Amino acid sequence: MKKIFRFVKGTFRGKLILCFVLCAVIPILTIGFTSYSVSVKIAKDKLLESTSLSSQQVARAITERMQQTENMADSVHFNLYALNQVPKEPLYQYLGQFSTVRNNITSLANAFDVYHISIFVPSDNFVSQEGLNFLSFHDLNKYFVSKENFIGIGASPKWIYQNNISFPVTVTKGNLPSGILTCYRSTQNSSGEFDYIFGIHITSKELSSILQNSYTNSDINSFLLDENGTVIAARDEAQIGFTLSKERVDNYRSHLNDFSFSTNSNEVLVDEVYSNYTLITEIPDFYIKHNTEILVNIILVSLIVIVLITILVIMYVSGSLTKRINQLSVVMENTKYDQIPEQNILPFSPPAKEEDFDEIDKLSKNFGQMLQVLDESFKDVLDLSIKEERLNYSLLQSQINPHFLYNILGSIRTLLSLNKLEEADQMLYDLSKFYRGLLKKTNELIPIKDELEIATLYMNMEALCKNNAFDWEIHMDDGIENFLICKFTLQPILENSIQHGISSINDKMHIQLSISYKEDMISIRITDNGSGIAPDILADIQKDLSEKNIRYDKHFGINNINTRISSSIQEYGTVNIQSVLGKGTTVHILIPQILEN
Repeated sequence: MKKIFRFVKGTFRGKLILCFVLCAVIPILTIGFTSYSVSVKIAKDKLLESTSLSSQQVARAITERMQQTENMADSVHFNLYALNQVPKEPLYQYLGQFSTVRNNITSLANAFDVYHISIFVPSDNFVSQEGLNFLSFHDLNKYFVSKENFIGIGASPKWIYQNNISFPVTVTKGNLPSGILTCYRSTQNSSGEFDYIFGIHITSKELSSILQNSYTNSDINSFLLDENGTVIAARDEAQIGFTLSKERVDNYRSHLNDFSFSTNSNEVLVDEVYSNYTLITEIPDFYIKHNTEILVNIILVSLIVIVLITILVIMYVSGSLTKRINQLSVVMENTKYDQIPEQNILPFSPPAKEEDFDEIDKLSKNFGQMLQVLDESFKDVLDLSIKEERLNYSLLQSQINPHFLYNILGSIRTLLSLNKLEEADQMLYDLSKFYRGLLKKTNELIPIKDELEIATLYMNMEALCKNNAFDWEIHMDDGIENFLICKFTLQPILENSIQHGISSINDKMHIQLSISYKEDMISIRITDNGSGIAPDILADIQKDLSEKNIRYDKHFGINNINTRISSSIQEYGTVNIQSVLGKGTTVHILIPQILEN
């Protein structure tokens, strides 16, 4: 506590934090606790409003289902009317129409997903014995209705709820529904007799499922009452079939136009369904309190979080000035001459207008300008370094040509001294062809196929000079000849192999050149079975290769190639040499896969 008091009293940042706390945190706490009492009422109203919307949706869903059933009754009525107009003689014509009507009614029942359709006709009509959809007027008592129930209703539907109705076994499949809501229609002729009566049955379970799927919490109780106060559907299916007292039903219906009303332990919502049906939704008080507590807890937690965040923001804002200075210092310390960023990237940006700059903004601006100047200088140095490397590369490459030409001219001179004029003439022709092709290829990197052409011309000339004392073979993977390689890479290696590898031990030296893919690299192996290299000389060559030395007095060709292969122009390839005295030598070159485009 003493340290905190000393910090607040003795530092500007401490005083700033105390000021922020007094001006921000205390008002937030005051507002938070003031809104606590209001949140309970808001939570209750929102909960009732949400449940009321769900109840209205349930009422609409049940109403739409009953209207859909009545529309279906119109289609059934049309089919029965058509059947009733067909004379019963001849019998086959009536049976054909009956079969069509029965199939249509079955299709309607399946399409509208109703439980069953029962059609009652006079007992003297033989179709009354069908026993599934078509029944006799005498079977009305099994459905607890009679003809008297339908006198005078005309074409209007009549809805009747019954339970414990006995349907055919093929319909119930052994499970009788707990309750049935039936839409009845009938038709009377001019003499007052009924032509037919039919009922479309939907189950209480179907209507109850609408209630069960419409509320997220099982504590909410909802049930549907008919005009007699009987529960015909409920979330708790055990309530189906119970008849409520007249006083209770009248109390419910008296609040039909109210948003809600309270009982001893519930908040009740009342919605009208269709014409004479009522949907009751009971929300227990403990459920409201439980959800209110959740909201209150959320408010309290949010308040605590807001206060903590506010304090953290205060701490952050109070330290922003020193933080900017520290960040600028870190950037200055980490900026090196060879690691200058491409752009003026700082941890913070100064204001858009220069008149809004403070001292730190001015310092950062000057530092950014300094970085920009250093960046431009570094790019100039880098460009000079690249140009220097290319000049060195061209110099190394140009040094190969005189070395190669000197050896070839020496071979031609030898042929002339031996009076082998035809061979000397052929070598001069090959040499002119060789240099014509070489001069056409002015690029630093050329395709492997062009490099092989140079190497082949050289080996043809040497074979002619050496009386075919060696032969060669070339193996390449498909398509590899289009990748690029440093010009004059293979010829110096082949020259070393021919000049130093031919011996009197072997009748004829064989050179094998293989070029293959190796992951994202290209592997080039030049192998001969010549005289090989002594171990001390081989170690000296390998040291020069690893250190990238160029010595003009010895091993110039292989070291020259190594320096060019390992440059940035060839993207840092490698050269390795292995040899066994008396058995032969292998030079292995590994370069990246580079295409001309």
